Amino acid sequence: MAIKVAYILNSTLPNSGATKAFLSLVEGLMPLGVIPTVIVPTNGGITDTLKKIGINYHVVPFKHNTYPDFNSLKNYFLFLPRIIGRIWMNRKATKTIKGILQDNLIQLVHTNVSVVDVGKKAAQSLGIPHIYHFREYADLDFGMRYFPSKKTFYKSLNHDGCYNICITKNIMVHHHLSELCSRVIYDGVKKQHSEMPIDSKDNYFLYAGRIEPTKGLKELLEAYNLAKKTNPNLPNIIVLGAFTDQEYFRDIKDFIAVQHIEETVNILGEKNDVDNYMRHALAIIVSSKSEGFGFCMTEAMFNGCIVVGYNNAGTKEQFENGIQMTGAPIGFPYDNTKELSNLLIQLSTAKETELEPYRLRAFRTVNKLYTIETCSQAVYDYYHKILENTSHS
Repeated sequence: MAIKVAYILNSTLPNSGATKAFLSLVEGLMPLGVIPTVIVPTNGGITDTLKKIGINYHVVPFKHNTYPDFNSLKNYFLFLPRIIGRIWMNRKATKTIKGILQDNLIQLVHTNVSVVDVGKKAAQSLGIPHIYHFREYADLDFGMRYFPSKKTFYKSLNHDGCYNICITKNIMVHHHLSELCSRVIYDGVKKQHSEMPIDSKDNYFLYAGRIEPTKGLKELLEAYNLAKKTNPNLPNIIVLGAFTDQEYFRDIKDFIAVQHIEETVNILGEKNDVDNYMRHALAIIVSSKSEGFGFCMTEAMFNGCIVVGYNNAGTKEQFENGIQMTGAPIGFPYDNTKELSNLLIQLSTAKETELEPYRLRAFRTVNKLYTIETCSQAVYDYYHKILENTSHS
């Protein structure tokens, strides 16, 4: 049965986890009969991809349903004007989106994150069911606060026609969501593989993600610097990703300079061939303090890359899922800088025969739990269930 679904995206950044997850999802849903219409706040980025694969999209400027930044004198003076501007822009966007939903005979609205409410308001006004895709903690990982309050946001989820998808069990618990109208569906990262890629490993550790405080790059570099004092021949670190916080990026560069590790820490910015870097790395370090799901962690496991991860939130849940499924660890968790430092030393000298079982167990786990096929089918089944509930109400 064909289902016409409108997707509301918060960003068109091609390398963000939310964007990658959406593209994987829609790639899996279209063959099942989903007809997508995509609504984005800006042009460029993934709109080029949408155009190539023939997906109908509309550019409607809107803002997050959160408070503006309040972390500088400039932001202090602009705080109130920005709130007023967001309210005005989002009201206008909601009206425009209502027209798009009506013109395209949309049956279901699916917002790709929880911090955008224009799709929900448009859907609710037309009696169309709406899904929030909770990919983030919002406060713990991005420091965001729902507008006008968290209590008001959660109360808005209790209306008829409101449904939720959470990318981990931990995120569902964090947002106090009811199982009556919510489901945990892990992201589909890649298509199911017949076998794990096997590539020769080069002498480097990998960091892949945005360069901002919550992602923990500073703590990784502190652990690396500590490890180098014990093992001066420690492998290099390659850092891939865009910086979103100018001050934090300067802090990172200053630390590297003061500790004299410029020759072994290579910051390369954003790259399109991250899979290739993963396949040849000794290990990837997932240092985020509150990772919603850990998209790059799963990508690494698909690529036969050892994962070292901060033992919290979505990263911890993936490690636990692996043990539950295979009966043994699939990676190397750590709880503090000292433990990470010791793991870097340990992995730099570990034999291939010691590490290969970890890679195989990790690959087996992701190839079962986090495939595009598994995720898409689960979401498609949920769509059907929602539309059945709507027709009976």
